[in-house]
Amino acid sequence: MSRQKRFSSQAGIAIGPILFIIALLAILAAVMAGGGGDFQTATVSDRITNDVAAQVNLIRNTINECNLQYLLAVSTGSVAPSSDTYPTSDPSNGTLVSAVVCNPTGSASLWGDKLLPPPTKGLNPWTYIDASGSGGGRCIWATPTEASPLGDTALVAGLVRAASKFNSSAAYSATTEVIYDPTSASQKFIAWISPPTGSADSHCLP
Repeated sequence: MSRQKRFSSQAGIAIGPILFIIALLAILAAVMAGGGGDFQTATVSDRITNDVAAQVNLIRNTINECNLQYLLAVSTGSVAPSSDTYPTSDPSNGTLVSAVVCNPTGSASLWGDKLLPPPTKGLNPWTYIDASGSGGGRCIWATPTEASPLGDTALVAGLVRAASKFNSSAAYSATTEVIYDPTSASQKFIAWISPPTGSADSHCLP
């Protein structure tokens, strides 16, 4: 009899915490169900912010590093001088950043043993244009994969925060690093490699 009493009392102690945990899980499930959309939006916008800002810095630094390497090669006489020591591009539509060649006279990939991360989900691959020959400058840009991205609040919030990490504006100015207009129907995100000396190339504008 004493064993049965002891068993019953221990069973009661064990069931109490279990019921408490079940109730707590039910409350958490209800909270997450009510605000699940908010959590998802925040997660997507955080990913876009971090990926876009990191990729802009990586691409700009890699292109500028290529330019410095080419200038060094010219100074040592190992390659012939060129009027443009930056990577060239298709002058009409630009060149995918992943396909950019490191200098005008070579065939080596810009990336070599470096890793260019894929574009963050929701954006098309980055494109580069060298329009310096016409004074239009050099830039990279990415556009959303959605046909009508303006209504995607997570995308817009992420791009707004990514733009805030640079000297950004909705239109070009002499100090602009990034051009991004959160009200634009295109949601095009543009980063300058080197500024124009004349009118900015149309690819480098929203």
